[in-house]
Amino acid sequence: MRRQRRIVNGLLQVGLPRVLEYSRVLDSKRYSSNVLVLVSILTRAFVRYVRPLLEYCSPVWSPCTITAINKLESVQWVFTKRLCGMSTINYDDRLQSLGLDRLELRRLHADLITCYKIINNMVAVPFNSFFKFAVSTNTRGHPLKLMLPESRVNARAHAFPVRVVTVWNRLPTHVVLAPSLLSFKNSLKNVDLTYTLFGKI
Repeated sequence: MRRQRRIVNGLLQVGLPRVLEYSRVLDSKRYSSNVLVLVSILTRAFVRYVRPLLEYCSPVWSPCTITAINKLESVQWVFTKRLCGMSTINYDDRLQSLGLDRLELRRLHADLITCYKIINNMVAVPFNSFFKFAVSTNTRGHPLKLMLPESRVNARAHAFPVRVVTVWNRLPTHVVLAPSLLSFKNSLKNVDLTYTLFGKI
């Protein structure tokens, strides 16, 4: 393929044919497309194979210290930062672009979903073994408020039957009274629970 030649101000300039220039543009677009596909594949692999290990039995055990919360969150933080094109983006923006949530928020969702199941007899766990409904004349909030148990030691205060109560009692009425588990999960996604997060990453 011949190079294009032209004379400008008495000087001979040799340039690439437009076909080659156009092919470079196409190659650049293909590269960008391939990067997006690769990022999508790696993210799905992380969600399928890595994240379940980090969230295993989270209602039974969930880190309560900032150090432990950050250490667990750092696994996802490092993964997202190493993805192509993500190194200069802050963590929350990376998660939003990848369609992910903070691990701490997902553990909180798991607590609330388990609480919903227990209250609605969806699991073989007696309600009275974990919770008691609050006895109050206050009409504010939803009708399924739980009593906050007394806790004298940190181990008790951060146990599932205690740590979930305050957040559960602050949920909107339409979320708590959702007619099905799927409806509860979908409604929960639209509730802002960032005020409950302690992680500093």
